Amino acid sequence: MQTPLAILKNKIDLLLQDENLTEKQYNIAEEMKKALTRSSRINKNLLLLAKIDNSQFDNSESIQFDEILHQSMDVFSEHFEQKNISVFENISSDVKANGNFGLTEVLINNLILNAIRHTSRDGSIYVKLTDSFFEVSNSGTNELNKDLLFKRFSKLSTDNSGSGLGLAIISEICRFHQWRVHYKFENKLHIFFVKF
Repeated sequence: MQTPLAILKNKIDLLLQDENLTEKQYNIAEEMKKALTRSSRINKNLLLLAKIDNSQFDNSESIQFDEILHQSMDVFSEHFEQKNISVFENISSDVKANGNFGLTEVLINNLILNAIRHTSRDGSIYVKLTDSFFEVSNSGTNELNKDLLFKRFSKLSTDNSGSGLGLAIISEICRFHQWRVHYKFENKLHIFFVKF
């Protein structure tokens, strides 16, 4: 799937460079490119889920969880600023977990990105890490449907920028590591809690 998608994207990129395109044609090609990018992202996420299902990852590494988390927070700092999100961190030092480095990085990034995506402008995000759990909370107004929360392709908001696979991937990564992920809604906060 990735190869034909990459070829199509390349052809559209070439088309977009054509100076003879009308504005209408350019806009159509841009929309096609966006749809292909989304399709490619969905395909990569489904491939990741298949690899997790088939236990194609090593889970015996000693992971420095706090270091990965600090790196992710740095990467997402511009996103926080763009939406004027207040970020509150309570990250313990020298937190280690056994598992797979790459999958742990995906889990952390998906939880933070999910919080950014679903926090309104001028909202708040709270990130907490201890020796036994990792928690990401974000301000919100209504509790999410727990029955659909970790299901593939469920859309819990009107935001269409995601693939509908982020929380399903988080759930599968936790299952793979034999960690537990929970969601609750308290004090106008969506709280995602991963227990090691």
